[in-house]
Amino acid sequence: MRGCGYLIVMVLLAVWGTTTAAAQDSMRCGRYVVSAGDSQSRILDICGEPQSAWQDGFIEQVVRRRDGYRSDPQQSYPRQPGYETEYRRIVPVYKWEYNLGRGTLLKRLVFHGDTLVDISDGPRQ
Repeated sequence: MRGCGYLIVMVLLAVWGTTTAAAQDSMRCGRYVVSAGDSQSRILDICGEPQSAWQDGFIEQVVRRRDGYRSDPQQSYPRQPGYETEYRRIVPVYKWEYNLGRGTLLKRLVFHGDTLVDISDGPRQ
């Protein structure tokens, strides 16, 4: 019986750990939930204006694509890769803070360009 109780406690801790980790990727505003991948305009519509917002520098993103193929008249299949194109772009980083009420944790949202990439907790309000 003692082993069964230990197993139940371990399962409950594992489930609690996964739900806590999932909660870090999202934030509830009223009856809606915002999560990583949402746009700034969607979050403004759902949550309203943040308590504070600022630009926190820039990051450089590198995007590589394999475009085109060299065609060999003697052998049509498989195609040989042609060339790779690399695009570099500078993306602004924005940080927003939401105070969701007394007794709750301050929520910090990080955007790369227009896309939400991270939600973290700040100090208790």
